[in-house]
Amino acid sequence: MNYSLSREPINKIPTNVIIQELQQVAKHYNYQKFTRHEFDKISVKCKGSVVLDRFGTWENALKTIGNELKARVKKSKIQISNEELFAEMERIWSNLGHRPSKNEWDNSNTKYSYTTYKTRFHGWVNACGKFIEYKNKDSKTQNIQNDIVETPKLPKKEIPSQNIRGIPDKLRIKILKRDNFKCVYCGKSPATHHGITLHIDHVIPFSKNGKTVFENLQTLCQNCNWGKGTDNL
Repeated sequence: MNYSLSREPINKIPTNVIIQELQQVAKHYNYQKFTRHEFDKISVKCKGSVVLDRFGTWENALKTIGNELKARVKKSKIQISNEELFAEMERIWSNLGHRPSKNEWDNSNTKYSYTTYKTRFHGWVNACGKFIEYKNKDSKTQNIQNDIVETPKLPKKEIPSQNIRGIPDKLRIKILKRDNFKCVYCGKSPATHHGITLHIDHVIPFSKNGKTVFENLQTLCQNCNWGKGTDNL
């Protein structure tokens, strides 16, 4: 008997089982070409990584199905509206009860990929922030981004941003991310509680010389913000 360190895995999936799984997934997609990511959403017996390990490339794997697969006409990312993306984000966010991570998104059988959001909104956190802004507007409550009233353009002296009541978008996103996109008082979020609007609030009120800086800002829902008033809680 020859002894060797190499061994066949005892749980190795037979090739015929992998091919049968590929055929089942092909049937699901009406015999149109599908990606590894799409295979993972439907397959129950193995993952795409197993298929690639067995056949080398995805194209080689698809050739084993036995039927010539039709080219899929996928909806262009440009044709997908922001409203469609936000509706899907609301569904996943509500199911999870919190802001989805990349792994949670990829494992939630979503309509649109993580990359679609990241590309459209220049980052995943930015996408989540834009979703919150969308939900705020959708609830038809006060939008605090409209605090600054347009005035005739006149030469004026530059004022440091920390001394201006309005909060820049980049800073707003940072505050939302730090506070996990929910009210720091009651924990509510537009994604999990219908009608909730998030405000970025000054801890020390602006009217009491509070600065518009990271350390002096917090995320509150409209109810907690209005209840707080100008109190320094």
